[in-house]
Amino acid sequence: MLVESRDADHQERQVRQRLLERLHAQIEAEIVRGEQSPDNVSVADQRRAFAARLVEHVRPLRRFVRRELGRWVALGAVPPDALSEDELVDTVFVRALQHAHEAPRQGLFRWLRRLARRVIRTSIDAERRRIEHERSLEEPVATLGDDWPDQVVRLIDILADPHAELPEDLLLTQETQALLEQALDRLPELWREVFLMRTVDGWNEDMVAEAEGIPVEQVRSIVEISRAFLAEALREMQFSEAG
Repeated sequence: MLVESRDADHQERQVRQRLLERLHAQIEAEIVRGEQSPDNVSVADQRRAFAARLVEHVRPLRRFVRRELGRWVALGAVPPDALSEDELVDTVFVRALQHAHEAPRQGLFRWLRRLARRVIRTSIDAERRRIEHERSLEEPVATLGDDWPDQVVRLIDILADPHAELPEDLLLTQETQALLEQALDRLPELWREVFLMRTVDGWNEDMVAEAEGIPVEQVRSIVEISRAFLAEALREMQFSEAG
């Protein structure tokens, strides 16, 4: 697990660096097109600083885009492999740089989520126009494996620990992830994102508070209440499936 964690961190750093280079190229292109004066160094530096601030949100934004795109795929709006998650994330960051003047001083991630929804919906509309035949809105429902009850019990136990992060091996289990997604869908978006940034992305309370533009005390409260809510929701699902 330690090696996998290091590999994931290394991959995330590479993604950040690639995105930062793309955003810097966007800034240089603006100068070439005359949208910025090459002599106005302070403006260019401000935009580079904003780009650096943006890429700090790579991990939670990729997760958010994956969830949102997954919803549309599940509804049959687009085929599973029609849109690239990485390209959507890149587009969101480029769009964010273009609209930097609209960005809030606090709650940047909440603003990025709004941009992400627009980018995803626009991309889906464009893709649907390319599809010549209608597709069914029904997707086959995956069946749960034989070992799902033990996984749910383990997940409930982890949620009971106020300091525990959700382990990657549990999240990567398809059956458990499906159950957790159902439970997460019952949370308000703000609560869901705060909980996931804190327990999955590993952000500390101060970072989450700044990203969402809310007090640290509210972050702490949301995570605590969400843990209890999700544990109870999973117990209900466990009882329902057992019945």
